[in-house]
Amino acid sequence: VEPSQPNEWIGRVLDDRYRLLSYNLHGRGWDEYHAQDLNRNDQVSIKILISSISEDVEFLRRLASDIVTASAIAHPHVQRVIDWGRSDGIVYVVTESFRGTSLQALLDQGHSLTPAQATKLGFEIASGLTAVHQTGLCHGDISPSNLLVGIDGSSKLAGLFLANAFSAAEAGRLSVVGTGLTAPSNKFAAPETMSGSGGPASDVYSLVATILATISEENGETGMNPGDLSEKKIRKDIHVPAEFGRAMEVLKEAGRYEPEKRCNARLLTEGLIEATKGFTKPANIGIPQALLNEVGIESDPQIRNLGSGGSLRPKWHPVWKVGAAVATVLALLSAGTAWAVSSVGPQGLPDHLVQQYTGRTVGEVRAIADARSWVLDEDQVRTDDLPAGIVLTQRPQPGRRLVEGEMLIVEVASGPRLRMTPPVLGLPTADAVARLETKGFEIDLVQPLYDEEIAAGEVIKVLIDGEPSLGGALREPGTRAVLVVSGGPVPRTVPQLIGLNLKDAEEVLEKLQLRVAGPVGLQASETVSEGVVLSQSFMSGLLIDRGSKVTLVVSSGPDRREVPDMRGLTVSDAERRLAEAGLEVGEVKGDGSTVQGTEPAAGALLPPGGSVALWVPR
Repeated sequence: VEPSQPNEWIGRVLDDRYRLLSYNLHGRGWDEYHAQDLNRNDQVSIKILISSISEDVEFLRRLASDIVTASAIAHPHVQRVIDWGRSDGIVYVVTESFRGTSLQALLDQGHSLTPAQATKLGFEIASGLTAVHQTGLCHGDISPSNLLVGIDGSSKLAGLFLANAFSAAEAGRLSVVGTGLTAPSNKFAAPETMSGSGGPASDVYSLVATILATISEENGETGMNPGDLSEKKIRKDIHVPAEFGRAMEVLKEAGRYEPEKRCNARLLTEGLIEATKGFTKPANIGIPQALLNEVGIESDPQIRNLGSGGSLRPKWHPVWKVGAAVATVLALLSAGTAWAVSSVGPQGLPDHLVQQYTGRTVGEVRAIADARSWVLDEDQVRTDDLPAGIVLTQRPQPGRRLVEGEMLIVEVASGPRLRMTPPVLGLPTADAVARLETKGFEIDLVQPLYDEEIAAGEVIKVLIDGEPSLGGALREPGTRAVLVVSGGPVPRTVPQLIGLNLKDAEEVLEKLQLRVAGPVGLQASETVSEGVVLSQSFMSGLLIDRGSKVTLVVSSGPDRREVPDMRGLTVSDAERRLAEAGLEVGEVKGDGSTVQGTEPAAGALLPPGGSVALWVPR
């Protein structure tokens, strides 16, 4: 199933853990879904990558490397990477869920930001980008598509683990056979990337181009055409509008043509924060309800929401335009300074070295966090590798420093991974038992239940805690299951057939879905009439399987022997003929040599051993 068929994925569970709930949006080489982490019972986002890229060795090698690094980044303005894996031949990446939309979707609807909002967004993302660059990663594709805006006014830098992996694939084998990806947009790319170069400075340039795109009516035209850049026809810096006021200087420095002349992400952050001190704090970026509906989010009623044609430009006044009153100026400066400071974290508090906490008990880490006045965020994770209560991962990594009041995030083993109940209805008992035991279930009992339709030995029902289970639910390892299996059709009770005529006996057996074994045996009887059943192979009252055959012996009536015609035979020959017929020679009348007649006459019927008189005249 390709990501281009999103409805085919909804409802599926990846690796017995992530259930896809609804489709969110499409990106370059991926489709994103809202999903549920069944282990943690948390909402997450999952990007499913197209199959043409999922098998590429270079892509997977770079993706795995960047995700490991990215998962260690804990920053409020960087979308957290949680996990990745492969399922049914595709690669997926799990990130934290985010209630909002992309900046590109907002701009596509014709909504722009004020310079104050763009400046605030800029220093938030620049601070996140600083954390990314400190790990040695470069984003490689900063644009409005990878900037997320939340309904609560928050912002996130997303997709930092994909661009480099895509580039590795395009530079490797897939440069010949193709990646199946659309070409990336060059609108926000730094000039040096046109020749294959890039680095942290390229990210800074792209961020500036993105910030300017939020207020430009042309959606980010920076004065340089990508085609001209690739041909090196022009060499000019990004043009920064005067509307940015005190932020102009640092934006110009970050948007220089030569990468070596640009400031880094940290200096861009500090410069934008400094620029905010002369202005009032802007309103949160509003998101039209129509956009929220597209991604299945209901807006908070306290968060301002725009109609289809509204403007995102609140009143924004530099201090020198507010008025001449000194008290007003001081108040505005105080408010602006407080806003800026609150956005970058507490100042002047002591910090402490982060040590290695993985492998320790969560109780130990709680004591350390309390002693150092850190906020401890514990994420419970199921794993088969460690006992419950052991710390699996930590953010930030050892060697970093945390200020008192900042957050230490740890993942703690909460027990073994839940097992998905496999569907076993209709399977033979042995196969069902093997499948359940492979998933860690214990078979408590195999209980037969007669069924006229289902073959003997097939599983009819699975009972867990007394309730039927169809499969798909997650259970603790060691859960006991009762298998109800078909015992086949109900056994038939053999009826009394002796004394019935053959036709009646056949009808009785047919009603019970039993059959008469053929051919029917015949036996003479002096007392039982011809055609009446004398005996049956199974005694009445015995239980036998449906469809079994019952052998019957039927009376042929009394046993009678026909007197043969012996005229013309000698006495000795006639005696032999009668013996063959089961009769005996009686009185011989006369002293002749040839039989002339018999008594009784030829054709008469006699019981076995009956005597026949011979008439032998001279």
